[in-house]
Amino acid sequence: MRTNTTRSAFTLVEILVVVALVAVLAGISISIGASMADSGRTRATEGILQALDQTLDRYVNQTGSVPPALVPITLSQTFNENGLSGFSAGDTIYLPAIDGSALLDNNEEETYQVNTIGLFLASIADAIDVDADLSQIDSKFVKRYNNPDDRQPELLTIFDAWGNPIRYVHPKFDGIIEDSTSQADRRMLGEPGDPIDISDVNTGFFTIATLPVSITDITIPIVRRNKITNADKEEARSNAMPGDEPNPFKQFVWIDSDGGTCPGQRPYFYSAGPDGDPSTTEDNIYTTQPIFTDPL
Repeated sequence: MRTNTTRSAFTLVEILVVVALVAVLAGISISIGASMADSGRTRATEGILQALDQTLDRYVNQTGSVPPALVPITLSQTFNENGLSGFSAGDTIYLPAIDGSALLDNNEEETYQVNTIGLFLASIADAIDVDADLSQIDSKFVKRYNNPDDRQPELLTIFDAWGNPIRYVHPKFDGIIEDSTSQADRRMLGEPGDPIDISDVNTGFFTIATLPVSITDITIPIVRRNKITNADKEEARSNAMPGDEPNPFKQFVWIDSDGGTCPGQRPYFYSAGPDGDPSTTEDNIYTTQPIFTDPL
């Protein structure tokens, strides 16, 4: 006697449940993988920052002072246009080690980030063996860098694990820097703040007696070191026009820094973290936690 067996097919509901479960599991796996990758980048960046901080310690212990705020750089190339026009290979220029933005042709809408790690390494090279210290850092994070190439000389620079240059904050140029004489004169929400000429002795950055060169020899002296705030972002959202991309960061080409002040007048290093934005200090990675002030 033969027995008939019947196989019932999956119902549409069952198939949809299985597909949903697979999608959830895939999402969890991707999230865990991304989290692990980010954790690895964080650890790698922390190691880089620690190596740089140890290098700074060696310099301070050997010389008894922090590195100079104005860094002499002997050019290896000739510049025929734009920011360094007229300088030739072999010329020595002085660049401010400011974690902030320099202006392009005094145009407040066009700025570029000063290569502070390159300047830090150049400023200590005569006193200690920089190459020995850099050997502690994975070579894939050590690169020559000159962005933009017509504004800054190419210098050896250290990058974080997200591909952004590590930042160096010197106590001569820490905190919020913009052209104002009082808190009441500072920028309004959504505005960048006016840049300042650090070579003008009346601004208080230098006196003639402490400058290693004549004031006119300081290259790229018009700078700004500011940060954006959550209030800036809310202002950008409220002023957005219909159809605008809902991304307040597109409004802020002037994201200059974390705005931090050096504790104890000692320089510090930091990474802007996964988002590459130094003003979002919550995900920045620091050697020493700076002191923050409100830029508004």
